[in-house]
Amino acid sequence: MAIEKMKFVSACTDQDHLQQMLMTASETKCLHPVPALKLVNDRNQGRLIPYDDTYTAFAQTFENIAHSLNYKIKRVDSPKDYTNEEIEAFIREINAKFGVNNDSADVILTPDDAEALAKLSVCGFDRIHACQYLNFGFGRMPIESFKKLAMYRDEVFVHHKLYENKQYIWMVYVTSDSYAARVADIFQGLFFEPIEIPMIDVEKELAVYGSKIDEVFSYCKKQQQLCDMYQYLAILDEKHILSGFVKEADLDKYEKAFASLPVDFRVKNPEDVPDLECPTLLKNCWFARPFELFVSMYSLPKYGEFDPTFFLSITYCLLFGIMFGDMGQGLVLLILGLLLEKKGALFGIIGRCGITSTIFGFLFGSFFGYENFLNPIHQKLFGVKDKLFDVMANSNTMTLLLGAVAIGAVLIVITQAINITMNIRKKKWGDVLFAPNGIAGLVFYASIMFALAATMLGSSVLNPVYIVVCFVLPVVCFIMKDPLSNAVEGRTIKPREGWGGYITQSIFEMIETLLSYVTNTMSYLRVGGFVLSHAGMMIVVMTLVKMTGGAGPVVLILGNAFVMLLEGLIVGIQSLRLEYYEMFSRYYEGGGVPYKALAENN
Repeated sequence: MAIEKMKFVSACTDQDHLQQMLMTASETKCLHPVPALKLVNDRNQGRLIPYDDTYTAFAQTFENIAHSLNYKIKRVDSPKDYTNEEIEAFIREINAKFGVNNDSADVILTPDDAEALAKLSVCGFDRIHACQYLNFGFGRMPIESFKKLAMYRDEVFVHHKLYENKQYIWMVYVTSDSYAARVADIFQGLFFEPIEIPMIDVEKELAVYGSKIDEVFSYCKKQQQLCDMYQYLAILDEKHILSGFVKEADLDKYEKAFASLPVDFRVKNPEDVPDLECPTLLKNCWFARPFELFVSMYSLPKYGEFDPTFFLSITYCLLFGIMFGDMGQGLVLLILGLLLEKKGALFGIIGRCGITSTIFGFLFGSFFGYENFLNPIHQKLFGVKDKLFDVMANSNTMTLLLGAVAIGAVLIVITQAINITMNIRKKKWGDVLFAPNGIAGLVFYASIMFALAATMLGSSVLNPVYIVVCFVLPVVCFIMKDPLSNAVEGRTIKPREGWGGYITQSIFEMIETLLSYVTNTMSYLRVGGFVLSHAGMMIVVMTLVKMTGGAGPVVLILGNAFVMLLEGLIVGIQSLRLEYYEMFSRYYEGGGVPYKALAENN
């Protein structure tokens, strides 16, 4: 319904307070930064900040080390500062201590492996490796294979079970160096999976080194974040400037965050910086807010242009409700959607579609497939014999289909009117007056639909004046759109390709336009078709309920669930197709840049 108002803000400080300014800007989560490359030019003699981001490599090294050691790094909020030399020395120390190689893809121990290894560590890994004449093997074996070890009791080895789960037993065996090869073959035949015994007790050593790993890694990530933000810094007159867009509502909050720093601000309206593309942040009411998902999927509107979210929410729910008209199922969609709305926007859309499904289900007299359930209420409220509108009655089929076409015609006219309004705001007078979705197209299409409606009602509005003004003149406008637009906007009216080529091309384009009016209108027949489809599927469900006797209630529940899932998915897709291809294509361009706060970028 609206787009959040933005302000262009530039924060300026000196070299000594640069990092504090960057971190503060990130912590506010208010700034949509603009790359400095777009601000620096020959006129202002600005410069970019060169930087060598070694901290990304450092952070990746620590992540590789933690991965090799099966250690989960914990971020520290305010880490101590380290020089590059100190970080490199610490990495060498860890590599030497734990024997890890950052370039290798070491096997990560499972929790069960770690549990068994912890029990083996009681013996001391250093003492195991210090044995000169004994050979140790550690790993896991299928439980069935472990039972077969009794067959080898005469072999020269001993074994001990350390840990087990439902499939495997973890064990250690000991033999002499002389029999190591033979014993290894025996265990291999029993599907033993060896696991290397580490040189040191990693868990014990990590208790010593873990806190420093956390702190150094956190410092590297902090510096990496700062380096990532340098792309948004420009140097003008030896001052460091961070620029971007802030929501107008957050402007005071953003400026107050820098109160303790020597930072100067310059605030401008987005219109004052036309070379920079202002980001778009949609701002809609409770009902329309979930439908921002569909607008974003298509393309966000540019800042300052029309936000179609509210119009989309109304028309989408209307079309969905007509095609999915069942009061009981609509109530289920409504309740589930509202309960699960916090899980995602899609559930919010389902809940709102449930509202219109309930309304049209009531008007159609359908309640979980029971077509006569609401008849007494209809008879009392509307004074009808059976129900207000029986979608499956043969006499109502043509009414239903014509009604769908009428809805489509009204929506097409509305979208043409929106397109005209948008082009008036942009001062595109040629598109306003002569385009197929401009005034000429609106007059032509509305006149045809009005003439068809009058003919069906038994009268005729067709006369020479009506035909010339409402049909012939708009067609001429379609053909001569470019020359007429150029004349209105003060440009030369002669086409580049010459009059002959232009007229020929325009005639074919005009024929395509006229055909599109027909196909776009007929496309709305699917609305009536899916009303019949939904009702037909419920008839099948109710027939199965009657045929299954005592299992009828179960069939009723499963049948309704199946129809809700299948028909709901199909109707949802078809409604979205009508929105994108039959409506958005007439009045909406998109192309906006999404608003992303600096903290989100990093």
